[in-house]
Amino acid sequence: MAVTAYLEAARVLRIEGAREFALLTLSRLLAQAWDGADSLFHVIAYPEGAALTDRVPGTLDDYAFTVHACIDGWLAGGEMKFYHAAIKLADAMIARFYDHTAGAFYDASCAGEGNHAAWRIRRSAQASARFAYAGGQSHAAAALLRLEALSGRTAYREIAEDTLVRSRALSNTSASMRAATGLLSSATSRSDSGGRGGTGEEAKRLEATAVSGFAVNKTVVRLAPTQLVAGNLPEALAETLLQVPVPAVRRRGRWSAVDAPACRR
Repeated sequence: MAVTAYLEAARVLRIEGAREFALLTLSRLLAQAWDGADSLFHVIAYPEGAALTDRVPGTLDDYAFTVHACIDGWLAGGEMKFYHAAIKLADAMIARFYDHTAGAFYDASCAGEGNHAAWRIRRSAQASARFAYAGGQSHAAAALLRLEALSGRTAYREIAEDTLVRSRALSNTSASMRAATGLLSSATSRSDSGGRGGTGEEAKRLEATAVSGFAVNKTVVRLAPTQLVAGNLPEALAETLLQVPVPAVRRRGRWSAVDAPACRR
């Protein structure tokens, strides 16, 4: 959450130091709290001398917020290492926490986690309480919806839809749940928008224009011309940006500001 907040503040307030700090923090998290595959840990660093033989595994929130942070890390500068990390972590989140039969996520891993397996059951005596609380469900669903828009993987949206339906059935009506439901609605009814190219100060102005104003389905990314190559863009964006002549680009629903060219998506 903190990485996402810093990156959002850096973009809106034009604070480069905050952006750099957030990306350094995210890089450290991925280097020290993630094994590069499917295991994310709850704690980045332990006190000096502490035994690390039994590291606390990450919960659903840890995975969901890290996916969000990785998406925001990519949006902050187009570094594909963050996008690839988001994909791997999202797949691991589904494999570890998602119950395909129930259509909902558990708080902690469905797979055995040694002494921490008991984390799978919440304190409530209700059977439904084994599933994540409303916020956890909504954060996971929102992360998958954002990633589906970049990757084009429909399975992410299908899981998010089922999760939100299940949560509504359990009367989970938190603010984050309503926000995720709004993101789902916007994802299924995206509108077209146009784009323009620019360099230097013009690109900065276009980015500032794209950032201004709130929309639940708005995403802004600034890319250099050298980044607009095959293999250096998320799949869904590559289908559009690499085939449509610049500077004019049309894409469903979201904004992007690209440094020569700039586009609104």
